[in-house]
Amino acid sequence: MARAVHNIEILRSLYIFTITLCLFVISVSITEPVFARNSSYNAVLIRIEGYTSLIDTPVQEYVQRALRFAEERRVPLLIYLDTYGGYLDPALNIVNTLLESKVPIIVYVKNKAYSAGTLIALASHILVMSKNGVIGAAQPVSINPVTGEVVFVNESKIVNPIIKVLEICASARNRNRTLVKRFVYENVVLTGEEALKFGIANVLAESLEEVLRVVRGVELNISGTLWRLDIDSYEELKPGIDIYALVFLRNSAVNSILLFIGIFGTLILITSGRLELLPITILLLLLALVGSDISNRVISLLLMALGAVMLFIELFITPGFGILGISGILSLIFGILLTPLPTASYVVDVTTLWRALVIISCSTGSLFLFILYKSIKALRKPRTISYAPERKIIGKAVDKLGSGTKGFVMIDGELWIAESDEVIEPGEEVEVVERKGFVIKVRKKR
Repeated sequence: MARAVHNIEILRSLYIFTITLCLFVISVSITEPVFARNSSYNAVLIRIEGYTSLIDTPVQEYVQRALRFAEERRVPLLIYLDTYGGYLDPALNIVNTLLESKVPIIVYVKNKAYSAGTLIALASHILVMSKNGVIGAAQPVSINPVTGEVVFVNESKIVNPIIKVLEICASARNRNRTLVKRFVYENVVLTGEEALKFGIANVLAESLEEVLRVVRGVELNISGTLWRLDIDSYEELKPGIDIYALVFLRNSAVNSILLFIGIFGTLILITSGRLELLPITILLLLLALVGSDISNRVISLLLMALGAVMLFIELFITPGFGILGISGILSLIFGILLTPLPTASYVVDVTTLWRALVIISCSTGSLFLFILYKSIKALRKPRTISYAPERKIIGKAVDKLGSGTKGFVMIDGELWIAESDEVIEPGEEVEVVERKGFVIKVRKKR
């Protein structure tokens, strides 16, 4: 005899496993990584180009993470820079980070470093450019988010701090202080040859391999430590998946769409009474917050908490698998993606690795033991429904039932295929009136 489907028990098991996995991700993300110290590479390379070319918060995190990596290994940091610029605050934060670096910073501009990219380039200890590479045009601009109109900013309260930062960079790195002001005042743009001639660039090179050759033997005094550069190889540190996710969600077009659908979708759903779809718009609103100044770690924790709550409600309060379940899974996925994680180049210590293995083993083992227990219990204790007029068998509709439409009902923790002559909405209590083989006929509870 066919038994009722036990999908709910399996979903509950998956829910427990998912929550355990999220706790593991959080524990790893808050653990300070310990970096490998015996690598044969004697430099670290990052690329600010293409998908990560916009100078924004994700790139700031990328640079700071790479610099921590390089400082832990006591090796120079190479930055391949190819950008039209970006936002002022992240650029200034990157500049301050580079100025305080304890290891040599070498920036290579093969193609372009405009606007915010100019600030980053000037903060390096050694600026290498190709002959046809260009640098400059650092006057700040504002962009109208509605019309897209670009307006040049000449307000002294904004311009003067930028010039002061450029002067600080020029003084700290022995560059032409007079010319760096013209990058802002006059939007001056220089080629690599011109930048070398006027004391902005330090040396010319046409490839990364040539960069390593032309800087070999250069001596630098950084915070009282004398460095003599002798780089023959480098390890490229790519952005983590959290950086890629942040770049996508902070894209102005994506962020505007998420915010628009989130706000107006929520209002429409509330006014129309379709409250069951609210989890989707709430999820979109939380994702739209990535474009704000709220910490990404806070947003990721909110997303994982929201996902856990929605899955809990879906599996334990309103059994089934619909909007709440899908929204919960998406919230957990985005929450994990936005959680800063150690990159693949990081090597955790023995204690952290052991803890990770214990958590994974326990959570995975618990999942399968729970499923095995429920399966054995279901096999050893078959449950049936026998219709008796003198006794009411009460259940709850999971799907919408109606004339000619079959759906599932929950009876004593089991799902049964049911039909009815009257319309029954999900969540309504029903009673069994007849059984036809593997299908039961129900009506609204009297």
